[in-house]
Amino acid sequence: MVYQHVNFERVSIILTKNVVINGVEDVRLIEETVDPKAVSAKECLIESEVSLISAGTELSRVFGLKKGAVYPVRPGYCSVGKILAIGNDFAGFNVGDRVLFNGPHSSLQFYDPSKSDGGVLFKLREETSSIEGSFLMMCWIAMNGILPADVKLGDTVAILGMGTLGLILSIYYQQMGVEVIALEPITDRAELAKSIGVNHVINCAPNDQYESVMEITEKKGVDIVVDATGLSESIETAIKIAGKYGQVILMGSPRTDYTTNVTNSFNAIHTKMLTVIGAFNRRYPYQEKEGSRLSIHRSLKYIESLLNKKIIDVDRFISHVIAPTEENLMEAYDGLMNKKNEYTGVIIDWNKKEDLA
Repeated sequence: MVYQHVNFERVSIILTKNVVINGVEDVRLIEETVDPKAVSAKECLIESEVSLISAGTELSRVFGLKKGAVYPVRPGYCSVGKILAIGNDFAGFNVGDRVLFNGPHSSLQFYDPSKSDGGVLFKLREETSSIEGSFLMMCWIAMNGILPADVKLGDTVAILGMGTLGLILSIYYQQMGVEVIALEPITDRAELAKSIGVNHVINCAPNDQYESVMEITEKKGVDIVVDATGLSESIETAIKIAGKYGQVILMGSPRTDYTTNVTNSFNAIHTKMLTVIGAFNRRYPYQEKEGSRLSIHRSLKYIESLLNKKIIDVDRFISHVIAPTEENLMEAYDGLMNKKNEYTGVIIDWNKKEDLA
């Protein structure tokens, strides 16, 4: 076993802080003890620097939107930290490496990527800040809105929702030289879309979005529609604004009940000969496999280069950096849920002591 800095042979336990969703609107920061000498052969011990709150997955648990959710749950999958110790059989990384990993919000934790469901452990470049690194997983999830698409030069793409995922996805499509139409009813988020260069930003109520898209596309509809909201009613809009032979990509995860007559949507899929694609983020393996060039690891390397070049500037997407306290965490979750004009990206800084800022 290899250690860094601290002589763990003389340390019996270390106190850690961990975010736990104990029930609906019941977020706790619990303290636990960790024995650093208990690192198993295939594990590493990581001290977290920052972690990014997922406005989709975590809010669904905090506010009881996920049916059948079991509590307590430890949220989070966008963490950056330094490896303090490695097991004897832990290969490919060294003590002191700064890494992105999809472990939960915690100040210190053991991590075995082979045991995790879709485990991710990615070494960051020196020029990549820890906050930038914490966005890598979110950037990867956004790539699922473009990788399965059959994109051609001259295509028009509509993206529903200008949260973090929708904004990043807009950057990807602009990099491919296609025309992007952003649909976002919240004015502040629509302005963010304009700030990253989206030419067509539709900032109106969902009921008025169809007419605006038809005006821009000369009543043809769009070639590709991506739903980045996770709202069932937005999927209806996506099908409606898609043009003939269009593709509808469902990147968001609907979690709440929604009652509607689906006949019109099914008829539109049939008569317009649409292709509907589910774009869940487990679509691709972490490492490349024979016969396929697509993998999470390869995508993360590409995304990191975009971050380093500031093609993706995460500073635009961060609204708050918070210290890990129960009050701050609940205020952040409430803001992401109910104050979407003020809250976009929230970072937990595990070294920060101040109040919510």
